[in-house]
Amino acid sequence: MAERRWAWLPAAGEPVEVLGRDELWGRRVDEIVVPSSQRRLRVPADEVVQLGVRKWSEAEVTWRAAATRALGLAAEGEPLVTARASVRLLPHQLATLERALGMDPVRLAVCDEVGLGKTITAGAIFAEMKARGRVRRAVVVAPKGVQLQWVAEMADRFGEDFVRVGPEGVPVDSGVDPWRSFDRVVCRLDAVKPLRQRAGWSPEQVEAYNAARFRAVVDAGWDMVIIDEAHHVAGSSDDVARYRLAVELAAATRHVLLLSATPHSGKSDGFRRFLGLIDDGFVQGRPVQRATVAPHVARTEKRLAVDQAGRALFQPRETTLRVAPYTDREIERELYEAVTEYVRSGWDAAKRQGRRSAGFLVLLMQRLMASSTSAILAALEKRSAALGERGAQLALFVDRDEDWADLTGEEQYRALTEARGPAWETERAELSELLSLARDAAAAGADTKVGAFFSLLGELRRSEQDPEVKVLVFTEFVPTQAMLLDLLEAAGITAVAINGSMSLGERALAQEAFRERAQILVSTDAGGEGINLQFAHVVVNWDLPWSPSRLEQRIGRVDRIGQTATVRAFNLVCEHSVEARVLDVLDAKLEVILTELGADKRCDVLESAARRADGLWTTAILDPDGLDRQADEFARDTRSEACEAAQFADLVDATAPVVGASRPERIAKLVEVAAEAKKALGRPVDDPLDALAALPEMAPGEPCPVIRVPEAQAGWLSIWEVTPDGEARGATAVFQPDAGLVRPDLSATLWDRCCMGVPLADHRTPDTGTWERITAAGVDHAYQAVARLAGKSELTLPGAQLRLLVRVDP
Repeated sequence: MAERRWAWLPAAGEPVEVLGRDELWGRRVDEIVVPSSQRRLRVPADEVVQLGVRKWSEAEVTWRAAATRALGLAAEGEPLVTARASVRLLPHQLATLERALGMDPVRLAVCDEVGLGKTITAGAIFAEMKARGRVRRAVVVAPKGVQLQWVAEMADRFGEDFVRVGPEGVPVDSGVDPWRSFDRVVCRLDAVKPLRQRAGWSPEQVEAYNAARFRAVVDAGWDMVIIDEAHHVAGSSDDVARYRLAVELAAATRHVLLLSATPHSGKSDGFRRFLGLIDDGFVQGRPVQRATVAPHVARTEKRLAVDQAGRALFQPRETTLRVAPYTDREIERELYEAVTEYVRSGWDAAKRQGRRSAGFLVLLMQRLMASSTSAILAALEKRSAALGERGAQLALFVDRDEDWADLTGEEQYRALTEARGPAWETERAELSELLSLARDAAAAGADTKVGAFFSLLGELRRSEQDPEVKVLVFTEFVPTQAMLLDLLEAAGITAVAINGSMSLGERALAQEAFRERAQILVSTDAGGEGINLQFAHVVVNWDLPWSPSRLEQRIGRVDRIGQTATVRAFNLVCEHSVEARVLDVLDAKLEVILTELGADKRCDVLESAARRADGLWTTAILDPDGLDRQADEFARDTRSEACEAAQFADLVDATAPVVGASRPERIAKLVEVAAEAKKALGRPVDDPLDALAALPEMAPGEPCPVIRVPEAQAGWLSIWEVTPDGEARGATAVFQPDAGLVRPDLSATLWDRCCMGVPLADHRTPDTGTWERITAAGVDHAYQAVARLAGKSELTLPGAQLRLLVRVDP
């Protein structure tokens, strides 16, 4: 075999292998391979010089030593991601990260309770594995409402840029393949939901088109797939497209993370499908028992979660119902009752014609009325303008009822305003009366809730002893938001707004304005998804979403890790309203269930209740006399399903938070030193962890730096990057004295000294015999290091690259 020829490429700052020389356009050109990037290049021959002329600097020694030392600590269990100032993992997050790093492949369900930072945990696992070279490409499958949060958290905390693909981002059918164009993607499974039909296409063409879109995302070569709110996917039946896509994605991807606070919905088939995304043995009949489930699930409960000092993470919470009397707003009460009658008429018409989707739009009118006169007036005017022929009724989502529940109130309102359809028999007359009432109510002054809100604000200023106490106000609808902003401005109260039409940057600016100067933030549900506002602790729910879990999510914007005050939530309703009655029933039934099952089952209870709440609200509107009967049925079914779901706790081991076990400051310092040293070499990095990437390899015949350490023996310190499986990265150091055996004690000491900067005394090039002795010992110790860390009896020979060779003289 021909001897490999090495040379020095100053432009790259490392040795390169010269494959040959050629003549091109009258110029001599060398064909080379750059080891750190494995790129094969053709460069002018005069840019490649003899290896013997290369000179070391103190900064280069420091960079390579610190970078490899960080990799070595990472291989011993220290997370690299904690080197970022923006990453401070809590004990339970760190424990889950360490557990994931010990798995190969990583196929894990992170099932921490709501509010414990599952997004951060999953992001840390991906970023850590990427830094270690185990993954590169990832797709996050997440509901639309949390996609912006994923993009923001991954960028702000981990320096990872994720791209949204689908209707809210890069279109799937944009003419390029977005799945292969980007290495890190956030999307919905519905982004590639199959078409049902297309004008001019045959069924065969539609089927082929759907199959191609399906395979495009599955076959894109992902290293990791993360499925957020995975219980929704698994809760679908076997033939639902989103479930089939999730199954294929999980099967085609080596590493899989599932995120869910409520993986067990109370239905054993759905739980099997959930587990089957990690290990398909569960859908093939594997027993669902502790021994089979626990190895695949990480679970932390709120009551056990602590911070780095061992203190409880969450503050107490108080929720208060504020009922606003109509007093002199009799016209508003009349309008409320008239709208309720209109809704009943519209629902009956929808039911007669078998058009459930149109019934959903009519029911939305009730929620708009409960929100504000401004909201219902705007909706009635839109509906009046959209009326078509007599004899039929409003039409939308004819075959897509399942989509309606996934929309926020803001999105449902938009659908209502864009809907076109003919009136039912009596609608024109009802609308005429309603419009007249609504206009009179708007002209008669502020809504009933407005007075109640300003009274509450005064109470809060006194009880909090803070005239500028910050208040987060939630509403479902933009017209109500606009009305509130006008009233607050007129009252001289600084307020800002967030809603679903705003970009991520605009929301961030509003959030910062709320933190720094505004007293009130008025947010819609769509706008509030994914924002963290723990610097405030008071939430006012101006109107009420029908889902208890969505109400919980609102309060969760302030009831988060880092909150230092008691969280206070206030629900505003008008007297004698459907909302007041339903909320009273819901609170009473849920309190009984939680008392029976325990407060630690809150997540399971709310998830089960959310699936049944619509029935409670609908009955209260359409059949008030039947509400008690419906409430009993609601409580019975919710309790039964929650009890079944609560058995999940018996199948898993709670994550044991390890407080104080990790020393993130040590690895953080090494990464900082490596980044600064690389910057001194004229190669700055945007991300400090990039200083650990693409380390140059030393070559035979390359001059080595000489350092003087009076207390040490004369010898050679070699530092090796090791890759036991071709992916994961670690490092080890070997000090070989000129006389005697290898000295492990001096290896670590000298390695640390090089990390902190050490003056260079000279250069020396090892002869062939010395080089061979050094490399033989290095590979041997690399194997031993991997065997010690992995604890496996059967190991293949690891990859070992010499990253730094230092001559040590006394």
